Amino acid sequence: MSTSTVRRSPKTLPPRWRKLALVVHVVSSLGWLGITMVNAVLTFTSVFTDDPRRQQAAILMMDQVGGYLLLPISLTALVSGIVLSTGTKWGLVRYRWVAIKLVLTLIAAGLTLFSLLPGIGELAAAAESTMDDAFVERGRRVDGFYPIIVSTMMYMTMTVLSVYKPGGKTPYGRRVTAIRVRESQPA
Repeated sequence: MSTSTVRRSPKTLPPRWRKLALVVHVVSSLGWLGITMVNAVLTFTSVFTDDPRRQQAAILMMDQVGGYLLLPISLTALVSGIVLSTGTKWGLVRYRWVAIKLVLTLIAAGLTLFSLLPGIGELAAAAESTMDDAFVERGRRVDGFYPIIVSTMMYMTMTVLSVYKPGGKTPYGRRVTAIRVRESQPA
């Protein structure tokens, strides 16, 4: 049976659009993780180098990479995940694993927007205003590891949830299923 003759629920995405949404979601999610790993290397370099110029270069690169890419990539992952979940059988809050991923993604995007990006911006401004032979505040830079650890753990958790799909249906998902079963039974 061809895909054009398969009956779908009116709320589901056609297979081509579902695959496109899945590709966009996976690529943007991997991009988000990749940017985090690049920032991890740059943070490590800025904290443990004995060369002030290398430290400043690492900090300024964090601002370049994170400042321009983090917000669009995180929002693309969020929006594509919402499109994908609402356009498939999984739904946005029908299954626990999807709802948990949604909450984690909202938290990660919020932390990126309201905490990480302003912090990187402040650090970059400090690096730009510091002379070439002086270090940027050393004690404060160690804090840069916390966002990397937290976000990496969140991304890994979301990946595990996507692969194993634990937890079953939410109460809402059980109600929707029960209603559909009742409606499909002959009177």
